[in-house]
Amino acid sequence: MKSTGFTTLFAPFKWPHAVFYGWWLVLLTLFLNGATGSPAFGGAGVWNDALEQHFGWGRAELALAFSFGQPVSGLAGPVIGILVDRYGPKKIVFSGVMIIGLGYIMFSQTNSLWMFYVSYLVIMLGASAGGWLPMMTVINNWFDKKRTIAMGFGGVGFSTGIFFLVPLLAWTVGPEGVGWETTAKSLGIFFIFIAYPTSRLIRNSPEEFGEVPDGIKNKQVEEVGVSQPSRTSKSNDTNYSMLTIAKMPVFWVLAISNGMSTMLIGTMTVHLILALKDQGIPVQTGAWIWGSTMLFSGVAQILGGYLGDKVAKNIALCVFGIIQALGVIYATSITSVNMAPIFVVVYGLGFGARIPLGTAIRGEYFGRKAFGKVLGLSMFPMMLLMALGPYVAGLMYDHYGNYDRAFYLLASVSMVGSIGFLFCKKPDLTKV
Repeated sequence: MKSTGFTTLFAPFKWPHAVFYGWWLVLLTLFLNGATGSPAFGGAGVWNDALEQHFGWGRAELALAFSFGQPVSGLAGPVIGILVDRYGPKKIVFSGVMIIGLGYIMFSQTNSLWMFYVSYLVIMLGASAGGWLPMMTVINNWFDKKRTIAMGFGGVGFSTGIFFLVPLLAWTVGPEGVGWETTAKSLGIFFIFIAYPTSRLIRNSPEEFGEVPDGIKNKQVEEVGVSQPSRTSKSNDTNYSMLTIAKMPVFWVLAISNGMSTMLIGTMTVHLILALKDQGIPVQTGAWIWGSTMLFSGVAQILGGYLGDKVAKNIALCVFGIIQALGVIYATSITSVNMAPIFVVVYGLGFGARIPLGTAIRGEYFGRKAFGKVLGLSMFPMMLLMALGPYVAGLMYDHYGNYDRAFYLLASVSMVGSIGFLFCKKPDLTKV
C-alpha cells in the first residue's frame, strides 16, 4: 500500500528489518487508551470534587454523569463494533477522538446538572469510539499466539495515563491551578488537534503488508513451510452475525460475569478519591494513590497478558476478580498514606490482570472477524452494571454518610461475578 505525507514520514514498518508493525500499533494503542480514557474515566473523582465545591451538587447527582455515560456507551458499543468491522478502525478512531474534543469544550461551559450530564455523555461516547474498542480490534487482527500479551501492553496506556494525568488534573482544577473550566477547554483543543495524525498511523490488518498475525511473512510461509496460525479455521474465519452471537449462552455468561466484576471499576473511578478525602486524605494525595494504583495495575496487565497465553483465561479471570474485590473492601480502612500501598498492590493486581484476560478471551472464543461485534455487543451489559455501581455507592453515601456499606455490597457482587467465569467454557463454533 502506498503511503504519503505524514504516514510516509513515520512509517517504521518500511525500514529494513523493522519491528513487526503490530507492536507499533500496540504502542499507539497504549497512547490512545491513556489519552482518551484517563481524564474522563480515571479522573472522574477529581472532576466531581471540583464540581461539588463549585456547585454544591450531591455525590449521587455527580455520579449520575458517569452512570448515564456507561449505558449509552454500552448501547453504542454494538454499533461501533459493526462500524469497526465494516469500515475499519482508522475512520472510527478519528471520529471518536474528535467527539471527545467537542465533549470537553461543551463540558467547559457547564452551568447546570443537565449540561454536565450531556457533555460527559458526549466525552464517554467519543472515548468508546476513539480508543479502547477499535484499538483492541486492531490488536486482535495483528496478533494470534501473542494476542493476550499484546493486549496487555496496549491496555497499560489507561493505567499509566491515570498515574501521570490524574494528579496533574487534580492540581490544574484546584485553587492553585487554572480551574476546571480552563482545564476542560484545553483538553478539548488537544483532542481535536491529535485526531487526524494519530488515526493516520492505524493499519487494519497485517495482510495489507503481506504478513499474517504475529509477524510471519507470507513468503516465509511458502518457502519454509511454516503453517499459518489457526486463523484459517472456521471458528476464526467466520464473520458471525450479531444474532448468532447473541444466541450463544457462553457469550451472555461471559458478558454478565465481566459486568458484575467491572461494577467495582466504575465505583472506584468515581468515588475512591472522595472516599479517601472523607477518611482524612487530601484530594491531591488521593489522586496520587489512585494514580499509583493504576500504574501498578499496568504492570499487572503485563502479568495477566503473559498468564493468559499460558493458562485457562476463565480461571485466571476468576482469581484476579476476587483479588480485586478484596482490594475494594480494604479501601474502607485507609486512614493514612502508610496504609495505601496494600490497596495499591491488591486492587491494582486484580484490576490490571483482568483487563487483557477479559478482552483476549473474546478473541479466543469467538474468532477474529466477529471480534468487533462481540466486543461491542458485550459492552452493553458491562456498561450497564458499571453504571449501576457508582450510582448505588453515591446513594448509599448520601444516606449513610460513608462508603463502607456500598463498598462491601459491590465487592460481594463482584465476587459472585468472578465465580461465574468458571462456567465460561470455550464454544465449539464448528457447530454454529
